[in-house]
Amino acid sequence: MNLLNRKFKTVEQWFDGDMSCEREAKALIASDPECAAHVETLQYLRTGSQLLAQRPSIASAQFPAFMDGIRERLEPPRRHYRGLLTAVSAAAASLIVAISIFVMATPAPENVSAEVEQVHTFIEGAEVGYYNTGDGSMTVWVDIPEGDLP
Repeated sequence: MNLLNRKFKTVEQWFDGDMSCEREAKALIASDPECAAHVETLQYLRTGSQLLAQRPSIASAQFPAFMDGIRERLEPPRRHYRGLLTAVSAAAASLIVAISIFVMATPAPENVSAEVEQVHTFIEGAEVGYYNTGDGSMTVWVDIPEGDLP
């Protein structure tokens, strides 16, 4: 096992760029299939780690959209007034119903009584008269001589 570790170490040094062991590493890769497979594994791992190491960058054209996403997370959410409008509508409907019930349930006013104290007309020669009846109604009449009105 120690010999295999030493072979792998030599191959790994060459793979990492140490040119002092290049001849020995190439000979090991050519003669030993385990060393050749180890080089393939190292190449696979290096390619994968390079892909993972590439970090995405934000271009100038993408920056406003990027900042909008950050602002959405930082700023408090905007208030929605859907519940408030529903409550106001329900309160208005309740008020209309309450006023309607109040108007219908209120007793009618008592009979209004009025008394004529004075009557007058500007028609020349006409007489105005009035009298109260027994049921509380008032009668007013205008008596015009015949032929005075066209």
